[in-house]
Amino acid sequence: MWLVVALTGVLAAGAAGVTIWRTGATRSAALAKVAAPVIARELFAGLPDRLSPPATPTALPDDRAVGRGALLYQVNDPDALDMTGALPRWPMYLVTASGEQFSVGLADIVRASQALSPDGRWFAQRRDEQWWIRDLTGTAERAVPPGYELRQWSTDGRSLLLGQPSGADEAYAAFTLPGGEVRPLALRGTSGRKMLAFIGGRELATVEVKVGLNASPRRQLTIAIQDVNGGSARSVSLDTTHQVGPGDIRNAFAPLVRGGGDPPTAWALVTPQEDVPAGKPAGKPAVPPMTLVGVDLRSGLSAGRIDLVVVRGGKAETFLGLAGTEVILQDLAVGAGELVAVNPVTGTRRVLTSLPHRTRVILPGG
Repeated sequence: MWLVVALTGVLAAGAAGVTIWRTGATRSAALAKVAAPVIARELFAGLPDRLSPPATPTALPDDRAVGRGALLYQVNDPDALDMTGALPRWPMYLVTASGEQFSVGLADIVRASQALSPDGRWFAQRRDEQWWIRDLTGTAERAVPPGYELRQWSTDGRSLLLGQPSGADEAYAAFTLPGGEVRPLALRGTSGRKMLAFIGGRELATVEVKVGLNASPRRQLTIAIQDVNGGSARSVSLDTTHQVGPGDIRNAFAPLVRGGGDPPTAWALVTPQEDVPAGKPAGKPAVPPMTLVGVDLRSGLSAGRIDLVVVRGGKAETFLGLAGTEVILQDLAVGAGELVAVNPVTGTRRVLTSLPHRTRVILPGG
């Protein structure tokens, strides 16, 4: 789920400018009816020009509403690493849609302990080995029963997919909001499949993932979309034929694929098969161009393509996730970076805010 955010800065770098593969597909009236109640653009509208931790942090109050959350972030301090083997823990901050910042405790970069719903209303936090879900537009808090782990926000923000590990697979349940009811689901999780999207709380999109350094790259991924109540299943394919030149869906460990947004889409990082250019200076391995290729999870049509900025002069881009109709990238420039939203239909890039170096960002729904 959102745990892979910390790893993607090493794995995803890409190229200036955007080339979009256009289709004649238009958004149907049926899809418009299931749009999220809050547009992602509205959540980011109040971000400051530069985001930085407050000098005197204020803890998230439990006696008043603070408004919808825009994102979570922490600034990693490499000097805080020790040799004991313990995971370092750094302060995490919640930024609201109005630009306010609140401290929400310490978190390490591996285990998930905070998350925001896609509409920014709900803040999930793990405390004392149990998850709690706070309504940021009020003060109500709901407890997730012990033994359940958060697996995926529904794309409409109205429920959470919970997992209860049991042997080789795990039982699934839906945690509905705002009431906090737990409803067991017929669908069960199996090992070797990555969750991409909990579509409207009714369908679960997953893809088979072969992990490891020797995992074979693939030209195509088949995304299974299953009814959580045991109904009919369908599938859509995400392939690399829409990239200029042959390419593979791959990275160092497993295919970098994420899903979500409105309408729900899935995106994969594609790297073309290229030989190392002749004359490349020793000690400086070539960085191949990297492209994001997307598919609409409802229609199976292309959602577009985005060419990332190639590592050059200490600058790179990494794929963070999805927010509404936009793809969110993080510019990893040395010294300072930027959070960038890309419209995959028009290719338009807009800077949301600049970030301190080594900033980890968790997006709504991520």
